[in-house]
Amino acid sequence: AGDKITAVNGKKIVRFEELISSKVLLGNSQLTVERNNQLVNIKVPGNIYNEVADYGIGEFIQLRSKFMVDSIVPNSNAQKAGLQKGDSIKAVNGQPIAFFDQFQTLIKANKDKQINLEVKRNNQLVPLAATVNAQGTLGFAAKGDEPVIEKEKYGFISSLPVGASKAWGSFADNAKGIGSVATGQIKANRAFAGPIKMAKMFGSEFDAAKFWSLVGLLSMALALMNLLPIPALDGGHAMFLIIEMIKGKPLSDKFMEKAQIVGFCILIALMVFVYGNDILRSVTNK
Repeated sequence: AGDKITAVNGKKIVRFEELISSKVLLGNSQLTVERNNQLVNIKVPGNIYNEVADYGIGEFIQLRSKFMVDSIVPNSNAQKAGLQKGDSIKAVNGQPIAFFDQFQTLIKANKDKQINLEVKRNNQLVPLAATVNAQGTLGFAAKGDEPVIEKEKYGFISSLPVGASKAWGSFADNAKGIGSVATGQIKANRAFAGPIKMAKMFGSEFDAAKFWSLVGLLSMALALMNLLPIPALDGGHAMFLIIEMIKGKPLSDKFMEKAQIVGFCILIALMVFVYGNDILRSVTNK
């Protein structure tokens, strides 16, 4: 925690989305991070996608954020200690903290123990004593600071190459993903997502940028699927045309009819798998 990632495979990164692209998640990539004012190279294993997917994590890196108490569970240890909404915890047992992951680490190391908190309330520091429960929590929900996002605006003309680049990047990521599934590098039940997973990705609040990014992602995914050499898809028709060009004569109607049936069966099986997997992941919270 606390590392500042500056480059991927020696190339400087500008956007957070670059850290969750195929070049990081699907390959043996190398991250350059700034740690304690020093640059350190970290190798990301090729199976990282499966590792994080097993825990139900869509993104293997989360932004660090400061936090404050948002809501308190009734009759919890947090309420008994006197914590209030809006409190900002500055220290645990005399150890200064700034981020929520630091707080979690310290209280999980003190299960079933009493800890001393230093809380900032109305611009004043207030000392409190609290008991950590057996699960390593106090009983409050935290609210993190929103990350500072720099927005870059484009005109209509200048947006075209940017949009084309993002579309191609999404297409390439999907292609690499399907290739990794075919070679067994990624588990199929972790690679495909249905409408339930898509709804969770979008969230409960409308965000125009996230919405159109998701629309673009789905468009590129459908475009790639349509190019697969499966009968009943455009990729299948292209495959049959190539075969006919090589043979020098058209394929029989009977063969084409059977091929179309096989193609539809494959598509229906894939749809059943995706929907079933979506429901299973929703039930198991993975």
